[in-house]
Amino acid sequence: MKKKFWAVLNLVLLTIPLFITFAQSADVPGMTKDELKAMLGTPDCVILDFRHFSDYTSSDLKIKGAIREVGMGWGTGSWAGHYSKDKTLVLYCSSLNEKICIGVVGELIEVHGFTKVYVLKGG
Repeated sequence: MKKKFWAVLNLVLLTIPLFITFAQSADVPGMTKDELKAMLGTPDCVILDFRHFSDYTSSDLKIKGAIREVGMGWGTGSWAGHYSKDKTLVLYCSSLNEKICIGVVGELIEVHGFTKVYVLKGG
C-alpha cells in the first residue's frame, strides 16, 4: 500500500510543473463552438465533459454525445487509454477560463502523446 501511495505521489509531483507550464502557455489548442458544431456526430470527434460534478448534475445543458469518464478528477491515467490517439478530443469545463481543461490538455499531449486535443473556448 505504501509503495502505491509513493508511486502516485511521485507521478503527481512530476506532472505539476507540466500543468503549470502548459497552463501558462498562450499556445493551448482551442476550439470554438462553431468549429465543434461542424464536427458533431463525426466518429473521429470525442467530446469530454470536464465540468465539476455539481455543475454537471445541476445543468440541463449538455452537449449531445459528450462523455463523462469515471475518475476524470484523478488524472488522465485512468481513462486516456480508452481513446485512440488519432481521435480528436474536445474538453469542456464550466469555467470561462477553462483552467482545469487546460491542464488536462497539457497532460494528454505531453504525457500520453495525443496530438488533436482541444479546449472548447468559453466553457
